[in-house]
Amino acid sequence: LDAIETLAGADQLFVDKTGTLTEDRLTLTAVHLRPASALDEQQIRQKAAGLARWSTHPLARALQAGAGTPAPPADAAWTEVEEVAGQGLSGVDAAGQRWRLGAAAWTGAEVDVSAHEAEVARVWLARDGVPQASFEIDEALRPGARDALRTLRRQGLEVTLLSGDTPQRAQRLAWQLDGDSAGAVIGTVIGGATPEAKLAAVESAQRQGRRVIMVGDGVNDGPVLARADVSIAMGQGALVARVQADAVAINGRWADILDARRVATRSMRLVRQNLAWAALYNASCIPLAMLGLLPPWAAGLGMALSSLFVVVNATRAAR
Repeated sequence: LDAIETLAGADQLFVDKTGTLTEDRLTLTAVHLRPASALDEQQIRQKAAGLARWSTHPLARALQAGAGTPAPPADAAWTEVEEVAGQGLSGVDAAGQRWRLGAAAWTGAEVDVSAHEAEVARVWLARDGVPQASFEIDEALRPGARDALRTLRRQGLEVTLLSGDTPQRAQRLAWQLDGDSAGAVIGTVIGGATPEAKLAAVESAQRQGRRVIMVGDGVNDGPVLARADVSIAMGQGALVARVQADAVAINGRWADILDARRVATRSMRLVRQNLAWAALYNASCIPLAMLGLLPPWAAGLGMALSSLFVVVNATRAAR
């Protein structure tokens, strides 16, 4: 019930990018082998997919789908697997070699990032601290995301994009959301955000008196979903995100999030109407009854009719 009330009165929306504004199913578009790699492309794909099976992140699922033929059984014998929010995965394979899969800094890759490179979703794979390959992954906006955010902006919400991707990629998505509209859909873009940076952004808004909605889906969104005044997780997202959220968009549709806000706003309007009616009735009838100007039968009938009005008015929320 608190979430419904807060959802209706919120004035700030923070939203994650990958898997939230974009489809949770991404596509592996290219594999770039490094000179240090002794494996061919198919073997590299299988190594990445084997480690990616330990994560539910959309980028990990794209690597699994891009592996092609299933990896040999021994390739799945990963141990000491660890997932670090906002960074990637690490694990030891059957041969005792430690692999890392994720961001360039996490894998030890030194990248000279050009403007074009920064706009591409890229995951790196390293063996024993030596980068072996990088994977380019493409993404698409979720249907209805642009229209839903435009509507929320018109309702007075300030929209901030929080993303662990590079600032260039985050800004590129914000431009896609703008499309041919006259005004910007995303008010502020924060790229390259760690879980701590996301948490700090939400806390800063709250200190300014803002009532915050957070929408996310990943492991790295767990802390910020818990901190927001009201939070919504995408249904296909990580379990920790769904556990921390106040509500879950089961089908991952932005139209449902917009409907939730609309229903919450309408429900609170009905609550205020009922409170106003109850206050008006009591303010007028109780003094009359105390002065003896309202007979008991009329006071009893008035109380019953007042309760009936409140109940009937509340049923309008079901329409």
